[in-house]
Amino acid sequence: MKRDLLKPTADIVFKRIFGQEKEITIEIINLIIKPPNPVVDLEYLPQEMFLDVSDGKISIVDVRCIDSMKQQFIIEMQVVHHAGFNQRALLYAAKAYGQQLKKGMSYDDAQPIYLLSIINHSVHADAQKWIHHIGMMDRTDPAFKIPGINLVFLELAKRKKLGNFNFEDPLDRWLSFLIEPEKISNMTKFDLSVYPNLLKAAELLDESNYNQAQLDAYDRHLLAVYDINRSNIESFDKGYEEGRNQTLSILKDLQEGTLLHHEIASKHGVELQVVIQIADSLR
Repeated sequence: MKRDLLKPTADIVFKRIFGQEKEITIEIINLIIKPPNPVVDLEYLPQEMFLDVSDGKISIVDVRCIDSMKQQFIIEMQVVHHAGFNQRALLYAAKAYGQQLKKGMSYDDAQPIYLLSIINHSVHADAQKWIHHIGMMDRTDPAFKIPGINLVFLELAKRKKLGNFNFEDPLDRWLSFLIEPEKISNMTKFDLSVYPNLLKAAELLDESNYNQAQLDAYDRHLLAVYDINRSNIESFDKGYEEGRNQTLSILKDLQEGTLLHHEIASKHGVELQVVIQIADSLR
């Protein structure tokens, strides 16, 4: 199979770029996560403890690393939407935070954990808000914070809809690379030479950087993502149609007026409040 350009969000490519090129990863961390203590050097950590294959297919791609100050960073590419994603992200970061403490260590020895989730779904209703920095703080006094677990969500799909990438903006350059990599790769090396990390990342999208086993894994990954997304769409369509038909049946019973609200709820297997809300919509 001829692949003109590999996707930077696919697991093999994502891990090759962000899991092996330290200078690129450091730039991304300082640019997007913005830790209070900027990263100057790092080492990569193994992934085995954090394998997530709950859906039977690998749909979460992550890179783990630790810097010279023992701050730990997890960068993940979430290619499909999972129910309970926000809670999973919190549990994921909390697990990494807790695993720092070994026997004989004090709580003060624990260093901050930063989880950057680059996602293709939405976690916030605001169409203009596509990056979120989440931490623990006193809601009555935002200046009072408890450092430790930090979540950063970057919504690629939402940012893509907004468009208008400004190449003078370092963050926009990397977002453009993730969202529309062909535009970056079509630029000349001379144009990209002033951005050495971006140039290196663009070069790593060429399939010549990968062996046949890796390319086969790349194809399997894309197929798995396609199957999951197609299944989700089909499930949504089926659920939408079933819900629509149920609502129409409830409306019919309400209009006939022969059953009480709680009897209609029991008949259709829904909460009483659902029937009341539908009845209110008729007024």
